[in-house]
Amino acid sequence: MRVATVVMAASLVWAIPAPAWAVAINSDVGLTPAKDQWIVRSQLRYTKKSDDPTAQDRELEIFTMPQTVVYGLTEKSSVILTIPFLSKELDATTDGIRTSRGDAGLGDLLLLGKHRLYTRDYPSATSRFSVVAGTDLPTGQSGDADARGKLPRDLQLGSGSADPLVGTAYTWQSLDDEWDVSLTYQLNTTANKFEFGDVLTYTVAYQRRVWPFNLPERGLYAQWNVVLEANGQWEQQAKSHGSRVDNTGGHLLFLSPGFQVATKHFVVETSIQLPVLQNLNGNQVEPDFALVASVRATF
Repeated sequence: MRVATVVMAASLVWAIPAPAWAVAINSDVGLTPAKDQWIVRSQLRYTKKSDDPTAQDRELEIFTMPQTVVYGLTEKSSVILTIPFLSKELDATTDGIRTSRGDAGLGDLLLLGKHRLYTRDYPSATSRFSVVAGTDLPTGQSGDADARGKLPRDLQLGSGSADPLVGTAYTWQSLDDEWDVSLTYQLNTTANKFEFGDVLTYTVAYQRRVWPFNLPERGLYAQWNVVLEANGQWEQQAKSHGSRVDNTGGHLLFLSPGFQVATKHFVVETSIQLPVLQNLNGNQVEPDFALVASVRATF
């Protein structure tokens, strides 16, 4: 699977432009920050893939460390910048010899704009809908090599191309719980006669406050939340010199439980993503799980 695409999809999640109270871990939301409000998020994601249908017994480990900054331009519009740092290592057996290949460094930056189109407030609740658009920028290396030659595409740090994306996000939020639904589409373009497949990402998330059981009438307090998400991604097959590439593209769906501790200005959160549907084309290494931990600050 293209790592730059994973970074793109996750960055939409990591750049959630919402108050510290309103957060989803792996899903975008329809909320936007206040004018001149800043949100900074630092995250670590570890992905393990080892379910290999071939005799190579491939194992792929990916560490993604995105740093995201969100700024509220107006009461309804914001700008989002995500700077990802990546580390990838692939172990495989060929002719009885176990080898390891990988790379580490800066990935493709993601620059987004978000605008809230719809707002309806109720007593102790709100309903909001936003659109998002932007592009990733080819800042990650796409032609790195090691002693064995040029690294495979899925081990490169970047795609080599600028790839636009559009999306929508809806949120219904009350003092006790929250529903979030989002949909994004990335149109991948060609670089060096290679084109990664377009990517459709969809998510549904539910968040529930579990402590305090009853909200105090006044004063600040910490809030504990449990989160359950369904995170899906469908990817077209890649193309090389205009021809379809085997062993690329397919459909993945993760069930993602998580936990948060939130205050007025800070959120600490963690989540695990477990695959419940894996329909990949050809002989691709399937993911075992992904672990996520992050800290978010609102100013």
